[in-house]
Amino acid sequence: MPDSSETDFTLSSLESVTQGASLYIIGRVAKQLIDFVTSLVLTRSLGTSLYGVYAYLSVVFTVFRVFTRLGGNTSMLRYLPEYEDDPRMQNAMLTLAYLTSLVASVIVAVVVYVSAPLISSATLDQPIFVEVLRIGAIVIPFNTLAKISYATFRAIERMEYNILVSSILDPIFRLVFVGGGVVLGYSVIGATAGLVVAGFLSLVSALYIIYSRTELGSFDFPRKTVMKEYYNYSVPLTFNQIGSFLYNRLDILMVGFLLSGSAVGIYNISVMLAGVIAIPLAAFSQIFPPIASKLYHNEETSELTDVYRTVTRWIFTVSLFPGIAVMVYAEEILSLFGEGFTDGVLVLILFTIAQLTNSAVGPSGFLLMMTDHQYLTMTNQVVSGTLNAVLNYVFILEYGFIGAAVATASVLAAINMIRVIQLWYLEGVHPYNRKYIKPITAGVVSVSAMYLVSTVLGGYPLLLIGGIAGATSFGVTLYIIGFEQEEVDILKRMIESR
Repeated sequence: MPDSSETDFTLSSLESVTQGASLYIIGRVAKQLIDFVTSLVLTRSLGTSLYGVYAYLSVVFTVFRVFTRLGGNTSMLRYLPEYEDDPRMQNAMLTLAYLTSLVASVIVAVVVYVSAPLISSATLDQPIFVEVLRIGAIVIPFNTLAKISYATFRAIERMEYNILVSSILDPIFRLVFVGGGVVLGYSVIGATAGLVVAGFLSLVSALYIIYSRTELGSFDFPRKTVMKEYYNYSVPLTFNQIGSFLYNRLDILMVGFLLSGSAVGIYNISVMLAGVIAIPLAAFSQIFPPIASKLYHNEETSELTDVYRTVTRWIFTVSLFPGIAVMVYAEEILSLFGEGFTDGVLVLILFTIAQLTNSAVGPSGFLLMMTDHQYLTMTNQVVSGTLNAVLNYVFILEYGFIGAAVATASVLAAINMIRVIQLWYLEGVHPYNRKYIKPITAGVVSVSAMYLVSTVLGGYPLLLIGGIAGATSFGVTLYIIGFEQEEVDILKRMIESR
């Protein structure tokens, strides 16, 4: 049985993770609401075809950002906590991340601008997409450096700054300038120009906070030994991020390549909605990596195991009801975006199942990276990404964008289960126990409640009343069954700290 000091240390780590998750969820809810309004403006103003062009731009740029960041964002999560007692080393790592990403992003932006006609002919093959690509290329350096800044806030456990810029200011800038460009009649060209303005303002906001509100930001050109250490970690993570793109976003790229802009628009909305299920995972993963890095390198294995298990169960519990609601009311939700988008119902359901699997394994990918298994992580991503590319090509030709959903959702679920097995084999930890019975029971009760409401209501009233009924039954069931002791202890500590 662990002694009181170990228990206190574990609770302290869980409290940090929980506080970071709470801030992230607050910010993410705000971001989702603002992004939802922006999407409504774009889909209703542009229609499925032109919205597909805009959505496809984001996917194409996701590819390029992998090569511009070069693992810098994840490297900050590893090295800034590890060298928290050595400010000079922290600044050297941060300087290296910014310089590397700046050079790479400028090179990539120039390549995109010059090769825009070639990219367009090989993908959507629409004349307007060439102009969209060339305007959008300007935003690549801004977005890349902003991502490094957001990772820096997470690494030093200043989530309030991360949320302020990435979840509040950035989506507001996008709503004002991207949505404004469309409303003023400039169509998808105006939306793309607005994206550039929003990206620039987000980067300036992030850099201002780093230099004025933290102890980081001093330029310190790294020594050769520092560069060797940094690139030994960041380069494998670049390939890791390439693999991540291949099984997370390649499907949308191939839908545009093999099908049409309209198909991209329908498919992208369904993927975006399923992404809501991953919010709790993203929330609890904000502070978990730097804490895991510190615990692992301080050889505090038992505390790390306890934190991993508890956080994973929390992620699954919080994700379960939204996932159930999306699957039960998929058609009604998609109808909000206008005529034609309900064709993506099966896509939405498949991706929701995949995201629930993702949530059920918790931050296993980050734990592999923070425990010095970056090369295994790279292999996982590259192999699964390659498999996803092959399956997408075969299934899209046979089944259209439904085939893309089947391929990508299957690979996403499989790689997550493989990570858990690898952690169990390499580090002797896994996140599962009998405590999962409680959220599963609550989920069954909420499904029953929402189904009963659907027998008497439909459309928007069903979404409102059914959603309230499902959420209430889920929460009440958890309360009746009873919460775990560590959850009660964390709540008490957070209330007392206030």
